[in-house]
Amino acid sequence: MIKTKKIHKEIETLITGAGTILISSHVDPDGDSLGSQLALRRYLVSLGKKVWIVNHGSIPSKYMFLPDIDRIVRIDNFKSEDRFDLAIILECPDPGRTGDVKHLIGANMPMINIDHHPDNSGYGKIAHLDSGASAVAEMLTEYFLEVGYKIDDPAATQLYTAIITDTGRFRFSSTTRKTMEVAGRLIELGADPRYISDNIYYSFSESTMRLIGKVFSKFELFDNGKICLMALDNDMMRLNDFNSADTEGMAEYTLFGRGVIVGGLLKEMGEGSTKISLRSRNSINVGEVAHRYGGGGHNNAAGFQIDLPLKAAQEKILKDLREIVNGTV
Repeated sequence: MIKTKKIHKEIETLITGAGTILISSHVDPDGDSLGSQLALRRYLVSLGKKVWIVNHGSIPSKYMFLPDIDRIVRIDNFKSEDRFDLAIILECPDPGRTGDVKHLIGANMPMINIDHHPDNSGYGKIAHLDSGASAVAEMLTEYFLEVGYKIDDPAATQLYTAIITDTGRFRFSSTTRKTMEVAGRLIELGADPRYISDNIYYSFSESTMRLIGKVFSKFELFDNGKICLMALDNDMMRLNDFNSADTEGMAEYTLFGRGVIVGGLLKEMGEGSTKISLRSRNSINVGEVAHRYGGGGHNNAAGFQIDLPLKAAQEKILKDLREIVNGTV
């Protein structure tokens, strides 16, 4: 706790000396990165800072209900001539994983790195790392409360959204007593669990529902039902007029089957490239598989992109998953 308070003080000091601040996160932002960035922006604006959130990748439509979501700018639409005094990178193990946003970060620009991934490289002038935290939003909530920032309804909504999505609805092994206490505090401060869950999990568009139906109709089970793989090819997404970013979260479906302990969602990204999202139960570590291919994540949820066409990628990942299921890794 003493170490955490010291880092919080260092963060506060560095922020105090900055006028214009860049916030970013990993390519293809998810619920934790989006909610955390938005809540951090509200805090910084309350201090009188000029703040830009710039991300590489589209925002999944299920997060469009979040307060201030229109404040997030895609890197390919960023036109400002502002010079940043400070960059704060959230939920990103390495600055290179911010994609093209890395070009906005000057060589001598101070960086604050706040992350809960166990493989974080420790970059930045300040690296606030806690692999025991369920989400960066859990870490930020603790910081806000300590420095005396009054978390309002919008910020509570942003932070709660970040936590519920990064814990798989409080299901992943990263969920702790502290996680639940923080979530409870955010409810006290204005987060509405039902409103948030309805928007994230029960507001699918017709095209999304039709695509999910196609994905479920083509799932494959291996090794006596222990491994489940689902695939999304370009034709499926084109036929359903589907936004690729809206596949975020679909990997969870691979664990819906009784007896399945490891699952993978494979998404065709174009000629010769496949994005793979892995999920697992209990102590099965899919993060180790993702790291082999330059990806990242956690023990029970990880992902990466591989330069192989869809079918070849499936054959390769099936071999990897069989190794960890059979205990050879």
